Parts: sequence; structure tokens; C-alpha cells
Amino acid sequence: MLIVFFRALILYCVVFLVIRLMGKKELSKVQPFELAIIIVISDLASAPMSSRGLSLLDGIVPIITLLLAYLIFLLLNHSSNKIQDVICGKPILIIKDGMIIEKEFNNQKYTVSDLMSQLHEKDIFSVSDVKYAIIETNGNLSVVKNSDNIDSLPVNVIEDGKFSDSNMELIGITKGDVERLLKAKKVKLEDILVGQMDSDYKFVYQLKEKEV
Repeated sequence: MLIVFFRALILYCVVFLVIRLMGKKELSKVQPFELAIIIVISDLASAPMSSRGLSLLDGIVPIITLLLAYLIFLLLNHSSNKIQDVICGKPILIIKDGMIIEKEFNNQKYTVSDLMSQLHEKDIFSVSDVKYAIIETNGNLSVVKNSDNIDSLPVNVIEDGKFSDSNMELIGITKGDVERLLKAKKVKLEDILVGQMDSDYKFVYQLKEKEV
């Protein structure tokens, strides 16, 4: 019994350390590839905890391997916005000006009950009250209400010195549109930490801090 206790304690510490190394995120905000790794890690840890026929290394080695896989995915995710779109998916505009975009609604395999349930969680009980609703890459629904008085949806068109193709597609902005604004403001793409733009071409940005 004491051996099982210490095995469980050691594996718990390993799993806790791995989850901490993956960063601070609410479970509802993790990406699909992160959730998959968390589920598999918990499964890998459970068998060696209670089975004396398996060594602790039978649980620890696969868990560390998954941590390395996660770090590789993370590097790929940050290396290119196109790779990020493949790994994490794209944000989807599902409601615009109080109307459900039926094509995206069907593509996302939503039901009316699913959509209304998510709107109810945000104290919205009529689709007509919604200016914009976006399904984020983690499945959460972000909503701009008519009462928020936002006429044009601002999105990140530049993230960490790289164009965000999926966000530009969301509001019908092209790279050429953004490049012309960068040229007019005399700033370089790679120097921008985050740049936001809306369909009215309002552009605001924050430059990266210069290393000393």
C-alpha cells in the first residue's frame, strides 16, 4: 500500500510539473492539440500509479515525450500563422448584423440550440441583438452586441511581426491593404508586436520593445 502511495505521489508531481510547463490557461481556453496532450498524459499516468507490474519510467518517459511534442507544436504554432491555422483552426464569423451566416453555421455542425445556449451564457436571448459573433479557435463564442456601438469589427491583422491571414479573411482585408498602411506610417512588419484593423481601415498597432 505504501509503495502505491509513493508511486501515485511521484507521478502526480511529474504530471503537475508538465502541466505547469505548458503554461497557465483555463481548461476552456486550451487549443485542441493541447487538450489532446492533457487527456493522454492523464491516461498514461493512471496505469503506473496502481499497477506494480509497470515501472514508474513506463509512465514518466511517455509523459516527458508528450511534453517535448507539445513544445515542438508550440514552436511550429508560433513560427507561421499558416501553420497556426492548420494546428488550431481559424476563427469563424457565424453571426453578422443580427443574422446567422448559414453556410458557416452548417459547416461548424452547430444546432440552433447550441448557438442559443452559448448566447444565453452571455445574457443574450435574441440573435437580432448581436452585431458580430465569432467562434474562436478553442470553441468559445465571442460576441459584440448592437448596444456596444461598434460599427466595424477590429481584428489582429499582425501578430508578433507576421500577418494573420485568417483574421484578415474574417473582415475582408488583404495583405496589400495592410502593407499600404505600413508604408504610409513608415513602420516595418517585423517591428510590430500586434496590429489591429477593422473593415473601415482604422489601424492601430504596438511596436516591439527594442532590446538593449
